[in-house]
Amino acid sequence: MKSAKKIKKEIHEYIDLIKDDETLWMVREDVVEYLKKEKTKMKDEVEEALSEEEISEINTGLKEIENGETVGWDEYLKATSRWHTK
Repeated sequence: MKSAKKIKKEIHEYIDLIKDDETLWMVREDVVEYLKKEKTKMKDEVEEALSEEEISEINTGLKEIENGETVGWDEYLKATSRWHTK
């Protein structure tokens, strides 16, 4: 059985052989559609594995990142240094 790396290389080689734009667009549409389905499937699996509270906490954290409500590395190290014990 071929490794994922070898399969990807083979697919890239086939794509490089495609000469007409229409075929290239068809391949692109198929790949994009597949990836959308996989993304939805993965999202559903994650949501099944997490509680509503956990999903809410993740979404809150993502909103905080979007709003720039983050802490720099040095500030993080300073705040967590007191957690370390000898």
